[in-house]
Amino acid sequence: MHKHTFLAAFDWLPASRQRALRRNLIFIGALLVLGLLSKAFAAGGSYVVDDGAINAPGECNIDGGYTRSTSHTTLSAACTSRAMPNLQWGAALEDDPEQTQLSPQLKGSLWAWQDAGVEIAWAAAAHIAVDRRHPFDGADLGLPLTWQASQTLRLNLNAGWAHAYDDGEQNHRLTWGTGLEYRLADSLTLLAERYGQQGGDQAWQAGPRVHLGQQVDVDLVVGRNLTGDRDRWLTTGATLRF
Repeated sequence: MHKHTFLAAFDWLPASRQRALRRNLIFIGALLVLGLLSKAFAAGGSYVVDDGAINAPGECNIDGGYTRSTSHTTLSAACTSRAMPNLQWGAALEDDPEQTQLSPQLKGSLWAWQDAGVEIAWAAAAHIAVDRRHPFDGADLGLPLTWQASQTLRLNLNAGWAHAYDDGEQNHRLTWGTGLEYRLADSLTLLAERYGQQGGDQAWQAGPRVHLGQQVDVDLVVGRNLTGDRDRWLTTGATLRF
């Protein structure tokens, strides 16, 4: 008997990769269903470099992603209340085979020059390892800046500081990131970014973002470390707003 499913076309893949593909499809499908129940627009998605904007008052977003090579799953949510229109609050949950980490987050609007298309914000996050006796794992502070250079091109620049516990050793490092978003069509944006830490890891990511109407965005991201083992990865993700 022949299989009459989409996954039958991938029978040539090893079993582990078939399971990873199935998890990716289930994850994206679940977010698409949620997206059909709410209004959604473009957001940060699966990328590391932040932008200088925050949600409009009364709006929330949910981002999720899965990286196959490391079995790394991320789910985050953020909202801006009407009572505090210049402050966005949220949290991210990251899970991989080594640990599960919860990160409360705050982001606020600092300055905007509408005529020049420039927005600057501040961002802060704390990292808590939920399955460790000593849970505090570090903190980040950053200044994301966005320049809308044209109707189709947007540039992002991040500068910040990170405090982390690396195998019990406390490290303080400056962080940086640059990214661009090019709107190729109403349904497609191309993104690329490079980011790193002073004396630490550096990496790049790039890929397409597909806009499914005005409700759901889906990311397919290819990345590679530029230091250490120069690992490569493939991440699938989705974003919705409501």
